[in-house]
Amino acid sequence: MRYDRISALPDSLISQILLYLPTKDSVKTSVLSKRWRNLWLDVPGLELHSNDFPLYAKSDIKTFTDKFLKCNRELSLQKFKIKYDECNVYLFGISEWFATAINRGAQVLDVDTCWRPYYKDFMPLEIYNSKTLVSLKLVNVGMPNPPGGLVVVSLPCLKRMHLEDVLYSDEDPLIMEKLISGCPVLEDLTVCRVFDDNVPVLRVRSQSVKRFCVKCGGVWKYTAGKEYAVEIDAPGLEYMNFSDGHSGRVVAKNLTSLFMVDIDSGFNVFLGGNVTMERKGIVRDFFTGVSSVRHMIISQHTLQALYRFLKLGTISVFQNLSRLEASFCTFLLQVLPGFLENFPNLKHLTVYLVHTNVPDPDNLEPTVVPRCLLSTLECVEIKEVITEKEAVWNRTLSKRTATRLLKVKKSHWMKAVSDNS
Repeated sequence: MRYDRISALPDSLISQILLYLPTKDSVKTSVLSKRWRNLWLDVPGLELHSNDFPLYAKSDIKTFTDKFLKCNRELSLQKFKIKYDECNVYLFGISEWFATAINRGAQVLDVDTCWRPYYKDFMPLEIYNSKTLVSLKLVNVGMPNPPGGLVVVSLPCLKRMHLEDVLYSDEDPLIMEKLISGCPVLEDLTVCRVFDDNVPVLRVRSQSVKRFCVKCGGVWKYTAGKEYAVEIDAPGLEYMNFSDGHSGRVVAKNLTSLFMVDIDSGFNVFLGGNVTMERKGIVRDFFTGVSSVRHMIISQHTLQALYRFLKLGTISVFQNLSRLEASFCTFLLQVLPGFLENFPNLKHLTVYLVHTNVPDPDNLEPTVVPRCLLSTLECVEIKEVITEKEAVWNRTLSKRTATRLLKVKKSHWMKAVSDNS
């Protein structure tokens, strides 16, 4: 005989199980039996998407959420997640929901409006002070401006913070720095910047952060006299993903614990077609700051920015680096030998050969043989990557022509790599 073991569990345990489901699915359990009819109201969390409601009744999300929060007012909330795809989300006054969630002890707060808010004062002031928040994710929201414009942050339990396309108060240029420094146990930080976020300098000073990702979103518009910068001072940092190509100044220091770095940035190296001494210094300082890393991933975009720079000088020597993953198109293979000179103790090399419709250079003969190829290198992997642009270009060719061109490119690549090994 089949036995309903789940229904034999106490209500409190069933509520914890339903917490791992989106709210729309936990509500569906109400049809199972009389006992299950209202169990979903005792779930200590809410996870909603506006698409869970009919297109003609988007405002029902307010009615539903208000009802949920009013039931069992004494119930502590462990998580509050909402994703709303309407630009008029502010009309529903849902800022009060987030304040309620924080005041009721939410550990996870995840807000994504999908559209940028019309008003900056979108999140409640409680967002700056919570004794229970462990994970905070904000996408396309505005941060409030406290009375007097002075922000005091206290988030003693926050370990994960994801801030994407967030607008900050323009009355306190240090608001981001205060937000980070107010999280003494923060370990995982992701920031996706926009040009008008009112934080020209992203300053990360933390003893606890172990993982940091930064990238730029949207279309950037440069304002005369306004400098965008990133400053990273995190002795405990172990992983960094750097995809900020718009900052005019990048400082990385005290990254003594750095194990892996993933770089996809142009560093604004080219201005008017020339590599300026200022930009040259920015690139050199950044690579010096991450020179203790053991595993590096570097994109073709970054290598293209370094192409002229490497002709004018060298970057730092990475004595600890044992694993390198780099993306090259054919013309950049000429840079490969000189680039590898910076990694004397390299053991594992992965080269991603990117197909492009740029004509291959006639001469790929190496001018130097990197030291690592003569002593420490143990493994070389060669992988092919076909970009979307290249795929479209190939479809315009006959199958025979495309095959012949690909064969010629492969011969160039293999010759270049074999000559270097």
